[in-house]
Amino acid sequence: MDIQMMVIARQAISSVRRMLLALGILFVLAFGGLSIANVAAKTVSIPLPLLNEGLDTTTSSIFIPVIERDTDNTTNTTETTSLYLPMISKRVQIATRFGFGAASGSPDSFPEIDSVKAGWYLNWGVNKSPSQPNGMEYAQMIRLHQDLTCEIGSATAHSRTLCPYVVPHSYTYRPSAATIRDVAQARPGSLWLIGNEMERRDWAGGGHQDEMLPELYAEAYHELYTLIKAADPLAKIAIGGVIQATPLRMQYLDRVLDHYQTTYGTRMPVDVWNTHTFILPEKSGYWGADIPVGLSETSGAYLFHLGPGGEVLSTMPEHIDRDLIAQQIRDFRQWMKDRGEQEKPLIITEFSVLLPNWVLGLPDEDANSIIDYMIWSFNHFLDTKDCNLGYSADECRLIQRWVWYSLSDTSGFNEHQSYFNPSTKEITDTGRAARQFAQERMSELSKSPY
Repeated sequence: MDIQMMVIARQAISSVRRMLLALGILFVLAFGGLSIANVAAKTVSIPLPLLNEGLDTTTSSIFIPVIERDTDNTTNTTETTSLYLPMISKRVQIATRFGFGAASGSPDSFPEIDSVKAGWYLNWGVNKSPSQPNGMEYAQMIRLHQDLTCEIGSATAHSRTLCPYVVPHSYTYRPSAATIRDVAQARPGSLWLIGNEMERRDWAGGGHQDEMLPELYAEAYHELYTLIKAADPLAKIAIGGVIQATPLRMQYLDRVLDHYQTTYGTRMPVDVWNTHTFILPEKSGYWGADIPVGLSETSGAYLFHLGPGGEVLSTMPEHIDRDLIAQQIRDFRQWMKDRGEQEKPLIITEFSVLLPNWVLGLPDEDANSIIDYMIWSFNHFLDTKDCNLGYSADECRLIQRWVWYSLSDTSGFNEHQSYFNPSTKEITDTGRAARQFAQERMSELSKSPY
């Protein structure tokens, strides 16, 4: 049961208790011989629990007539006392499985955000009081990085020759341990993501994600898992998402799990497995996903378009190849099965069309191709089931939940992937298509996947 449902269940129990208390009081008044003769008819109201977050205000009330009696227990009057039971509210139905990444701006700054009915989101950070339109879930993400001998994000930070790792190896994470503990206690049952694309090498120009050698990531994961679970045993903890499920990236994860087992004498405890599903070239020193940190290879997957000197060219229609995405998911699930992790949820915390239309070989104005890919992906995630690989508690689905990138970020990425225009705040054609998908398949999307 997710935390939102737990809160609502407790509130419902509280409402029932108050109702029974009120009925008991009225029974005593009506039949217990108390002298209330000549008391004017009045309305008895019961304090209402606060059921605002994620609920609509549809109400119903019950009128109960109570015959008032005097001290002789004979009927004195037929005046009645009105009892209106607590308001019965129903939760707004949202698509629990489907969400978005909000790289900039708060979701509630977009007037039509409620209509999208997304069930969860993340913004690559930790927040004790996040915006939650419709009561949607907020996923916490701790950011980390291996310590360098120069400043992270500086001009030389991408070079391990000019800016090597601190020795002995160490790492830094944010926010602080005290803040993480405070948020975990304040928001029990939250999903926590430990890092983001931690296998991604920093790149020239100061760009970076959460670069960490796989062995050091295993140690950071252990520290943060222990910290969060001590503060909130109900927390669900996931690994950070690798960029794509390719052989080199799965090799990185193998080293993470092996080091954890060797160091701590037990399997790495993962509540929820997590990946990203992009299709980007893997070649050292070129644009794309590069080679996972700690690996000695210089080239990997998706090298479809190379120049005469082996350079990666700026063309890649395969970025939205549906068969490649479907295979990535199966490969990750097969890896999970081989590692004894099949009966765990698998989520996608970032996928989209990142590359501009001209790199995909599409006309600049072609939004339909991007929308078609998105909707195909949503349906594929929801409908693909295989009991040989999937999660049996979710009807053998391979994917339990997913996040589309992005809510409103268009800077440097495909011009048609965002749900809202960041300047006008208006919903885009892509946002409308996502909204329609949620409406049409709400009965399946609203079911809790784990």
